[in-house]
Amino acid sequence: MSAIKREVKPEKLGEALSEILTNWADEQEKEFVKAIDAAAEACNEKAKQVLYKGHGIKSGNYRNSFTVDSNWKARHHYVARWHVKAPHYRLTHLLEYGHLTRDGTSRTKPVEHVKYGREIAEKVLDEKLKGLWNG
Repeated sequence: MSAIKREVKPEKLGEALSEILTNWADEQEKEFVKAIDAAAEACNEKAKQVLYKGHGIKSGNYRNSFTVDSNWKARHHYVARWHVKAPHYRLTHLLEYGHLTRDGTSRTKPVEHVKYGREIAEKVLDEKLKGLWNG
């Protein structure tokens, strides 16, 4: 926020303060949205790094189905959500926690791509918010 020097009549002080605070809040909200988007993209990238061909998937279709949807739900309510698009979303739980093999005699090793994605998203969001609010 730039420091603008201007004279304000006493009867207009409330309006001037309201305008300044509203502008400040809008700028902070834009920065907050950027932080949320950065965290969601970091989650997506980390999940792709952890999961690669050979983790029980025959093609790259599962990894290519990772996506981040972001939108405004209401005023001051912005959401960014990482997920796997259809039809590959059905593999997420099986890969994350492992599953019985086809013959039912053993279990596959879990590939915790969602867990690591969530951890990096939380870390990135914390760092961005500390930078935003100097905290």
